[in-house]
Amino acid sequence: MISLEDARAAILARIIPLGVERVPLDLALGRTLAEGVLCRDAIPPFDNTAMDGFAADPRDLEGASALNPIRLPVVEVIEAGRPASRSLARGEAMRIFTGAPTPSLSVPGAAVAVIPFEHCITYDDASATFGEPIAPGAHVRLAAEDFALGSEALPGGTRLTPAALGVLATIGCATPSVRRRPRVAVHSSGDELVPIEDALTPGKIRNSNLTSIAARVRSWGAEPLLRPVLRDNPAAIRDGLRETLALSPDAIVTTGGISAGDLDYIREVARELGDDVEVRKVNMKPGKPLVDGLIGGVPFFGLPGNPAACLVSFEIFVRPALARLEGRSDGDLPKRKARVEVGREFPKAGRLQFLRGHVHYDETRDELVLAPLMGQGSHLLSSFAAANCLVRVGPECDRLNAGDLADVLLLE
Repeated sequence: MISLEDARAAILARIIPLGVERVPLDLALGRTLAEGVLCRDAIPPFDNTAMDGFAADPRDLEGASALNPIRLPVVEVIEAGRPASRSLARGEAMRIFTGAPTPSLSVPGAAVAVIPFEHCITYDDASATFGEPIAPGAHVRLAAEDFALGSEALPGGTRLTPAALGVLATIGCATPSVRRRPRVAVHSSGDELVPIEDALTPGKIRNSNLTSIAARVRSWGAEPLLRPVLRDNPAAIRDGLRETLALSPDAIVTTGGISAGDLDYIREVARELGDDVEVRKVNMKPGKPLVDGLIGGVPFFGLPGNPAACLVSFEIFVRPALARLEGRSDGDLPKRKARVEVGREFPKAGRLQFLRGHVHYDETRDELVLAPLMGQGSHLLSSFAAANCLVRVGPECDRLNAGDLADVLLLE
């Protein structure tokens, strides 16, 4: 029996990050930067106003009040994209609109300020009257306030969110260098499997693992390659895996056929074809059986056939491997503490156990609240469909009591 941590370490030690490609921004969502991106401009590139109003020298308004209003002539209108034609002199104001460059002051010693329209007593095209002083630099967004020239806007390894794409657009990076998206071939196995649209006949079940694992691969950000069912025949499994290798996938995932049964041939064929394939018993429940290694240089993962065990094994072992392939830093499920809402008992597993659960945030208590779900069998999908977390419990644990703090892994 191998620990979860040792099994993961052995898997990750084999993973080599994928190559690099450049993609246009409109195709870069969810991709991972292969290298840091430097700013070729300061952002903002110039001082500009955050408000519609009037640019003025704050020294001219030092004594302004409702009883002592100060009127300044409006000498120019500054619009976004059109800098002022000259510096702003003492005793003048310029009408200015949001995003427009703020004018420089002809007399040094202060920082230009912007007075919003709504803070004026009166104004028209010719003049504006102010009833209060203004602090130097008020309502002005400074050049390089967001990014300095030559600074690193985003580091390598950043997953490109909509906001990150906005950063790249702002700094003029139209084709970022990203890690190639993993192509993951997915096989189910077993003579009992039929297509999902078929009626069930005695002894047959529908091929649900292919759908759920392919969907999980896609939601992770990789590209699933849906492959035919591997029938319970060594020659058929051998041919099927060789045909898949010919497609040059970046990883191969199979489900089923890896336990100790007489018809569990995938583990033996994988060993025959593989470079360093290991057949493991992992000290966890569900997901004790695991086959991992390299087949033709391609990372191979043989996962259990029971649906819940298959999905747990994907999250614990395949997810971090895909993350390393793509240079991502989010390979581990996010870990949180949650307060158990309703206690429940379960059989002592004698090994690390992952229960399905559902958490929600309780605003009144400012904490996550956990409801462990019924139906924890490794063959049961209904509780997994209702779950948004896995609850990690120790080998000797047989109860979660109401009010306990539990370790949960958030399913994303």
